[in-house]
Amino acid sequence: MSSDYIRKEAGRLAKYYETRDPFEIAQNLGIHVLFNYDFIDLKGMYKVIQRSRFIFINGNLNERDQRTICAHELGHDRFHREYAKNATFQEFMLYNMQTRPEYEANIFASELLIDSDDIFSLIDNEYDIYQIARALDEDMNLVLIKIDELRKQGYDVRAPYRPRADFLHL
Repeated sequence: MSSDYIRKEAGRLAKYYETRDPFEIAQNLGIHVLFNYDFIDLKGMYKVIQRSRFIFINGNLNERDQRTICAHELGHDRFHREYAKNATFQEFMLYNMQTRPEYEANIFASELLIDSDDIFSLIDNEYDIYQIARALDEDMNLVLIKIDELRKQGYDVRAPYRPRADFLHL
C-alpha cells in the first residue's frame, strides 16, 4: 500500500470527524478501546472478535503514548483488518520498521496525529527536531516519520536522524 494512500486516509478521517484525536475517531468508527492495567511488556494490540473491532491499550502508559498507540492501532484497523480476524497485532516494539504492516501503521499514526502545516511552521521558525517534538508534544521518532513522509512527497525537508525502531519498547 502506498504512503500516499495512507496519508489520504488519515487526512480523510481527520477532516470527516473534525479531529485528530484517535480516541474520538475510534469511537465514531465503532471500535471499542479498552485499557488494560495488567499489561507488562505489551503497549497495545488490535483484534477483531466476532466482527467487533477492539483496540487494547496499556493503561500504565502516559497519555501521549496512549494516544500514539491508539493512532497506530487505528492504522491496523484501516489497512490490516483481515489479518486481525485470524491473528492479533500486538505491539511489544511499536514502530518496528522492518515489517510492512507496522511500517504502514506508523505512517498512518504520524499522518493522523501531526498536521503538516504545524511542521512547516516550526521549521520556518528554525526549530530543530527536538524542539518540534516538544512543541507538538509528540515523540521525536513519530516526528521523524512524518518529516520523512513529507520529504517523499517532494518537500524540501530533512531530518537529521532516522526513527528508532524500538523507541516505545518497554
